[in-house]
Amino acid sequence: MRATQTTTFRSLQSFLDKTSDRMNTLTMQVATGKRLNRASDDPTAISPILSAKTQLLSADRYILTMSSGLDKVQNTDGYLANAEEVMQRTKELAINGVNSSLSAADKATLAQEVNLLRDQLLATANAQVGGNYLFSGYAIKTAPFIENPDFDPARPPHSISNPPDPLVDNPPVLYQGDAGKLNLEVGTNEQLEVAIDGGRLFLGLEDADGSGRYEADETTVGYDAFLQLAALEYNLRNDDSVAINVQLDDLDASADQFRKYRSILGTVGKRLETSMDRMETIKIDQKSILSRYEDVDLVAAITSLQQQEASFEAALNVTSRVSELTILKYL
Repeated sequence: MRATQTTTFRSLQSFLDKTSDRMNTLTMQVATGKRLNRASDDPTAISPILSAKTQLLSADRYILTMSSGLDKVQNTDGYLANAEEVMQRTKELAINGVNSSLSAADKATLAQEVNLLRDQLLATANAQVGGNYLFSGYAIKTAPFIENPDFDPARPPHSISNPPDPLVDNPPVLYQGDAGKLNLEVGTNEQLEVAIDGGRLFLGLEDADGSGRYEADETTVGYDAFLQLAALEYNLRNDDSVAINVQLDDLDASADQFRKYRSILGTVGKRLETSMDRMETIKIDQKSILSRYEDVDLVAAITSLQQQEASFEAALNVTSRVSELTILKYL
């Protein structure tokens, strides 16, 4: 079968079109460094690429969330360290107060320092970070503690060994937050509590029914640090060495309460750091998968582009010569 001039032109045109498309694809690959710029470049690679990108986005979200949680844990630990120091200093003052050689005036001076320590502890309990209160539970815009206007410092506080229910009686400080637990998602179906509300930390309360609120029928399971400071101040001012001596163990227990929660938060912080490292490893793995499917071998792509350009130029020359062939050339 004879190839007519029309057939030759069509073949040349088809070759030029294919070569041009291939050159455009290679040019895009060289310019972007990506082997895949359209879904049609490699349909079979779309699924693993989308999966890798989804996991990368998820890892970034988890890392951002955990970074926020770690900041909260570290800030909380700093304030709890301060609260622990307040209770340790209070214990030192109590030990001094037991000394029978001190005069009533000396003990009044100690009582004044205890009063100042209570103010310091209140400021710590109302700590803010970024405009949000650390110890209010979910009520982050509400100051967690206020001084009780009905509290009478001249009235003997309840016995520390038999503390009052701070929701029924008149404690020195009132809690305005809630018992909300701030849980952060650090992985699939994996959550960590990164904040402890002030009711548990400073008053020894427990949300027994899990309602998220401290209700009147729930009991105190820990130590009310503010109540202990108020009791020590009262006992010092009244020169009651026996009561002060009885209170020493309770002051230790109150400091241990802060140490316990600091330990819990330390474990949470370590867990967050470990989870963040794991997410960074996942990101590296997913980026490696993306690179395997998306990235182009630049040396090979440039070489192939040069070959296609040479082929395209040769095809143009052939087309030009064929177009010059007419019947007149043979006359």
